[in-house]
Order: sequence, then C-alpha cells, then structure tokens
Amino acid sequence: MRRGLPWIIGGTVVGMLLTVALLALARRQGASRPGTLSPVLTVIPLPTATPLLISTPTQAPPPTLTPTRPPDAPKPFSAGDLVEVFGTQGEGLRIRESPSLAAEVLLLGLESEVFEVFEGPIEVDGYAWWRLVNPFDTSKQGWAADQFLRPLENAQ
Repeated sequence: MRRGLPWIIGGTVVGMLLTVALLALARRQGASRPGTLSPVLTVIPLPTATPLLISTPTQAPPPTLTPTRPPDAPKPFSAGDLVEVFGTQGEGLRIRESPSLAAEVLLLGLESEVFEVFEGPIEVDGYAWWRLVNPFDTSKQGWAADQFLRPLENAQ
C-alpha cells in the first residue's frame, strides 16, 4: 500500500501539469481563431490560517460580602449549639486552623452546612471567632468568623 501512494501523488501532479499545458495550448489556438471561446484557468489560492482573536470580557471582582449582623449585637449562640453557614452567596465560609485572618484555610463550609459550636467566641482581627466541628464528620473542624453563621432553626 505504501508503494502506491507515491504513484498516486506523482500521477496527480503529472495530470495537473498536462491539464495546464492543454489549457495554455487551447488558449493560444483560440486567440488565433476569431469567434471561438478560449478556456480560462482560474487559480484559487488555498485558504490561509487567520489567527482568532478571542476576547474575554473583563469581569468585575465579586462583591465584598457584608455581615448581616452588626458586630456589637449579642451573639445568638454559644458552645454546644448547632449553627449553619449562611449568607456567603455560594462562596462558602473559610474555616481556618486558628482564629485569625492570617491562619491557614483548612476547608470551606458550604452554604447551609451544619456545624456544632465547640468553643468561642474569641475576638481577633475585628471578628468573633468560633471553633466549629461538623457533627457528621469530625475531621471537618476549625475556626470561623461568626458573620456568616446563624443558629440552626428548630435544633432541639
């Protein structure tokens, strides 16, 4: 099969050259005879690659989440209470290794995820921090600021 490919390519090239030569000959003969049409060979160039300019719309940064509870309001929960993550607009609550904005983020508490308050509050960096433990998976635990926590409804 591989030996046939060069013959096919060679035959195609020879056929194209013969066609061009015959058209040129017919054109020359047609010019000498008045009233005859001469064939016209139109060469169409191959398409070239045009670079695509894909523009990405500039996106505004996501809005800063604002706390729904005033910082000086009394805390509606204490150690042992069940709380849920809320008001993060789907971004989740960063649960950290220690009560500080500089602490490593261990996991994200998802919107409506339930945690048990283990200890707190501790005031650091202008936030009240609570140590949370997921009652269904105790490996999910850490410190979170209370702005995006609320008591779990009907948790009796």
